[in-house]
Amino acid sequence: MPALYQHDPFLFIQGLLWSDALWTRAFWATISTACEGWAMTVIAFLFVYWRTRRLRGLVLATLPALAALLLAGILVQVVKEIAATPRPLAVFGPGTVHVLLEPLRTKGFPSGHSASAAALAVWALHRFGRPAWPLLVLAFLGGLSRICVGAHWTFDVLGGWALGALVALLVRAVESLLARRRSGGAPG
Repeated sequence: MPALYQHDPFLFIQGLLWSDALWTRAFWATISTACEGWAMTVIAFLFVYWRTRRLRGLVLATLPALAALLLAGILVQVVKEIAATPRPLAVFGPGTVHVLLEPLRTKGFPSGHSASAAALAVWALHRFGRPAWPLLVLAFLGGLSRICVGAHWTFDVLGGWALGALVALLVRAVESLLARRRSGGAPG
């Protein structure tokens, strides 16, 4: 087991969240699926439409969010290749880890689902303010769902959240810089 995971509270958190009840398993599976890249793309379009109430220019208005999702996804894959860490199932086995959805064993760090959800939530928070709270809740629950379904260690989720948030801040800074340049204002 890599040193990073020796004190990871994965089993404790999964024990708190897991239930054999169908509705709880369906809830965590749904939240986990909602944080996949394709679903985050759909959610990004819906959220931007909800905030702008315009179909015209929706793609352009959503482009920074899509850039954040794409960049987060690329960086997650690069880091996964470099880190090459095992997932909880590979370390503890199916007798200890509750697995829901596809059983995954390799390339755990960082969590791509957590990175995507955090990228969209942090971008939206900095672009639209308080109305982004549902996306923040989704990002939080999405990270917990990755632990609950047995796919990621707690540190994988924290790493995904951090990577997604940093990417969102970078994209938002570039977006703001470009907006100032278009409006004739000096960058600063």
